[in-house]
Amino acid sequence: MNKVNFLNIELEYNEKVFRPTLLSEKCALNTNFKDKNILDLGCGIGPLAIYFAKNGASSVDAIDIYNEHLELSRKNAVLNETKVNIFRSNLFQDVSKKYDLICCDVSGVREEVAKLTGWFPEEVPKADDTGANLILEVIANSKEFLNENGELIICTTSFSDEKSIFTAFEKFYPNSYQEIYSEEVPFSKRLNKNIGILDKDSFFEKDGIKYWKFSIFSLSKN
Repeated sequence: MNKVNFLNIELEYNEKVFRPTLLSEKCALNTNFKDKNILDLGCGIGPLAIYFAKNGASSVDAIDIYNEHLELSRKNAVLNETKVNIFRSNLFQDVSKKYDLICCDVSGVREEVAKLTGWFPEEVPKADDTGANLILEVIANSKEFLNENGELIICTTSFSDEKSIFTAFEKFYPNSYQEIYSEEVPFSKRLNKNIGILDKDSFFEKDGIKYWKFSIFSLSKN
């Protein structure tokens, strides 16, 4: 079994699962989670849920739709001696309680780009050809599962239809959202080789280097 280090947490993984990324790390480091009851939505192999549980969260539930993720996140929680309630749910379908914080790190990458980059193994569920459908569904339904003054954390990338995401912010969380982190990431060799399939609005060039961008947003229920 392979292992990956996520912020000093050892996680087991295999070639059929999504491994934690730079975006996952920045989400962990820029989220105010201490003393809160948390839902990790799209938990993968458990990096965020375990990090939250080990570093001061009151309680952590973690959900995913992919059985391989669920099996490994349960195993990783045990290996790291953390208490995380892990169960299968298609987004909010089987969620029945409210939380102080919902952390959503589901795919914000267009399916075509997801396949190209190799970030998502073939079996892992992906976003559609807009890269925004999963995020939009979470935004539209999240308030029902947040306590008063609860917070939703959303991760987006320039490889998705960000315009539709920002429209949803305004519709469901008017005047109560803010960007808490963003980073510009240089293109990998695979992206550079396949630049012809990318939407020109999804990246930019600076000093001869092409970049894509990811952002993390906080949306407050008030």
